[in-house]
Amino acid sequence: MPTLIDSPEFTANEVYEIQATDPVEGAAVGASYGGIGLSNQPHQQLANRTAYLYGRQQTNMANIAALQAFTGLFKGLMGANGYVAIPYQDVNRGQLAAYVQWGQYSIGTELASDSPYQVAWPIAFPNGCVWAGAFLANPAASKKYGQCVMETVSFTTTGGTFFLDWDGGTYGSSEQPGFYWIAIGF
Repeated sequence: MPTLIDSPEFTANEVYEIQATDPVEGAAVGASYGGIGLSNQPHQQLANRTAYLYGRQQTNMANIAALQAFTGLFKGLMGANGYVAIPYQDVNRGQLAAYVQWGQYSIGTELASDSPYQVAWPIAFPNGCVWAGAFLANPAASKKYGQCVMETVSFTTTGGTFFLDWDGGTYGSSEQPGFYWIAIGF
């Protein structure tokens, strides 16, 4: 039994309607409409449109699967100490995830001035930490602290060291109620 060979193409509003006066014409050498005959023309047009739509559906399914896999790469932990991983395509390294991690250290208890403090990131950076910083917390805003700054001493894939630097000789107390930190890596 002969079959029509479809070709994936879409022609909007162009499916031939067989007229009452059209002669029945099947496929034959010299038949109208490319040799398939006038009676087969609408079938061919619908077969072509179906093949086109099927191809588009397959492309859409592949794109949806790729998007679902991509959104599965996003992960994070929301909290006082947390992180978020954001996938991206690095121009030099390929697909990576950028990590932003944050946390707090001893909020509510007083820290000693001129002392180093070590923090552990919520998760280890897979490749490396590229930046880390800290700033003092004064949630009650009840004390004057003079000239205190948090300095970044070092950072690795698993944690960082910050230094509470008290520049003495200023008015106020050297006691600090803690600090917040943030680290960025990949």
